[in-house]
Amino acid sequence: MARRNIILALVIIMAAPTSAKESEIRGIDGIGQDPGTAIAFSLTEFVAGGERIYRYRCVKCHGKNGEGQPHGHDDAPRLRGNAALLSVSRIAVQVLRGGAYMPPFNSLSNREIAAVATYIRNSFGKNHTIVTEAEVEAYR
Repeated sequence: MARRNIILALVIIMAAPTSAKESEIRGIDGIGQDPGTAIAFSLTEFVAGGERIYRYRCVKCHGKNGEGQPHGHDDAPRLRGNAALLSVSRIAVQVLRGGAYMPPFNSLSNREIAAVATYIRNSFGKNHTIVTEAEVEAYR
């Protein structure tokens, strides 16, 4: 019960808009709401928001089902069953700074990165806790 309350509190905190930039891209990520309001999102809704970001920004390289592209010049790691990619730090740093073939997505808000990281950590056969904006901020 305590874990559920903590998750609910974190979700409520994350629901508040964080910047004007975030309001500009609400139509893309689908996890925002009217400025100045705060509503609670369930884990399911937060994962769904992260999925929208994934489908818009990540699916081309990492695949619809996290299968990745293991060969060729667009080498993108498989996310399905890849335990090495479960850490918040690994996901946040990769999204923020990019990699050999991956461009940085540092224009995404901490909340958007938290949502897509939560999606990755709770999809492709995985089941982990949500990622918070504060965790992402620590790696920005």
